[in-house]
Amino acid sequence: GRWNASGQIPFREVEAGRLDRFGAIDPTEGGRTQRSTGRLQYHYDTTTGGRAFADLYAQYYRLDLFSNFTFFLNDPVNGDGIEQNDRRAVYGGDVGFQQSGTPWGVASAATLGVQTRFDDAHVRLGTQRRRERLGTTVDADIFEASYSPYLKLEFQPTPWMRLVGGARADFFTFDVKDRCGAGCPQRPNGVTDAVIASTKGNLILGPWFGAEFFLNFGTGFHSNDARAIVSNPNAQTLPRATGYEVGLRTKQWDRVEFIAALWALDLTSELVFVGDEGTTQIRGASRRYGTELGARLKLSDWLTLTGDVTLTHAEFRGTGGAIPLAPELTGRADLTARLPVGLATSLQMLHLGRRPAIEDRSATAQPFTVFDFVTRYRLPVKVERGRLEGFLSVVNLTDTKWRQAQFFFESRLPAEGGPVGDIHFVPGTSRMVMGGLSWYF
Repeated sequence: GRWNASGQIPFREVEAGRLDRFGAIDPTEGGRTQRSTGRLQYHYDTTTGGRAFADLYAQYYRLDLFSNFTFFLNDPVNGDGIEQNDRRAVYGGDVGFQQSGTPWGVASAATLGVQTRFDDAHVRLGTQRRRERLGTTVDADIFEASYSPYLKLEFQPTPWMRLVGGARADFFTFDVKDRCGAGCPQRPNGVTDAVIASTKGNLILGPWFGAEFFLNFGTGFHSNDARAIVSNPNAQTLPRATGYEVGLRTKQWDRVEFIAALWALDLTSELVFVGDEGTTQIRGASRRYGTELGARLKLSDWLTLTGDVTLTHAEFRGTGGAIPLAPELTGRADLTARLPVGLATSLQMLHLGRRPAIEDRSATAQPFTVFDFVTRYRLPVKVERGRLEGFLSVVNLTDTKWRQAQFFFESRLPAEGGPVGDIHFVPGTSRMVMGGLSWYF
């Protein structure tokens, strides 16, 4: 793929009428990318209820990305254009064995396996002007590997109780080699490793009167950038995540399904996007908690309404500051009609509410609600070894002027005497009609 992009444009220019919402301050933003993937899946079923499995994959990926977030804030002459280059091979797999049975009269299943992933990458970050390279900030080879043995257990001791639990260990190695030498301001170089253990447990009770209750607990993690880890011995390599959830699911009258849940998520370290640098920053601990409600209503034999809404509170622990751009209200709905003549039509809605753009909540990101229309018709035409379907979709049916990505940071335009804090955004897609023919074989 190759593309040109308007990038994140400053709201002040659009509001003043000096820039169209689909315009650009730096029209040379964009990039090119390539990806090739392969996957192999194998399984062998035994006569005693066991299954051996292997899922192997490999991928080659390359990216050249040209962006300019702050325009002329740091370099009033050449501008603040950034060039990012990524060349990497990614490969790994999941190999294991699952055994089902009824020991001591209890329906059970156990899965034992190991997952691996290897990233062999050459990454570079530098400055550019109109896609012409000016300098290099960091240039490094990275080899990151993970080895993750795991065990999953499932039990149903009674018709009204199910237990699912598991544990895994993740071993990581990070090997970073600087390719730039003394000419770069950042020269990450070194080798380190880390290990973390994770557990998960689910308890499901019911169904009673068409309803079941569930209680979930689990721990996980995210891995930070290998270059930051080897450069800063105090940085958390694998910040832990701990999640909790309790709720119920119910199905009544064969036409109404409902789910309600309360949840919380704690992170020992938060990754925050830094808009004026186009990178992420390792921050302190955070907490999110909220509720989720979902429903599926079968209004008739051919008409179904589904939807869900999530309310969330997110903040940094200790300071109470907002986590920039963390959603507070999200909603989705889908009204689908399926007729026996082969016609299926959906009206879809997506809503993302207002949310703080910076920690002190003095700037907010604009909410949006977008409707899409999709219809498919199975053509009554006989096709050897397959079927034909015609489709028509209208994206952003009401032609809403929405912002797809929004960030608050300082930038500077040529006519401005200094930095200006502002919302910078990528415009959402305007109304777009697509149609075509699909052949399934």
